[in-house]
Amino acid sequence: MFVLELVQTATTTHQAWYYGVSSWNNPAALATFPWSATTVPTMAGILAAVAQLFYAWRVWSLSPNWFFKGMAILIVLLALLQCITAIVAASIFAAFLTPTKLKALHPEFELWVASSFVTDVLIAACMLWILYNAKNRTVWARSSNIIGRLIGITVGTGLAIAICGALTLALFATTKGSSFQYLPA
Repeated sequence: MFVLELVQTATTTHQAWYYGVSSWNNPAALATFPWSATTVPTMAGILAAVAQLFYAWRVWSLSPNWFFKGMAILIVLLALLQCITAIVAASIFAAFLTPTKLKALHPEFELWVASSFVTDVLIAACMLWILYNAKNRTVWARSSNIIGRLIGITVGTGLAIAICGALTLALFATTKGSSFQYLPA
């Protein structure tokens, strides 16, 4: 995962360098794409899938009943859907690297963003429910405090991811042809 993050950082930096330094004061360059433009969605899809699959395993392992095991399977399917959609859309875009092709691939990229958002919300909801039930079942105060802290962390990170995902999806769906969906990470 660390190596994948390094590759994503390097290719994103290359893309930023291309637009911010190499093509400085060249408005025509905004209609072109460097080779690294296709690696951004590919790497994001792969990295998201790795993290989501890990959380699906956690939901499966900690689940008290078959409903949550079914939710873990749904999380796996959605994680694979968003990953495959990101890779396929980026690969099709890589063959052309034109703004026209990028606009034509809007439904594919929207499916990627939407399925990633739904997966993240499902993960947060399942983990909150599982931790909340575990906290209520424990008889030890120390365990209850630790699980309470885990619930706070899950709410904080899950809420941040859900808000960013919802904003990204809303901006992506409503501003077709623009790049307003890029939120600072």
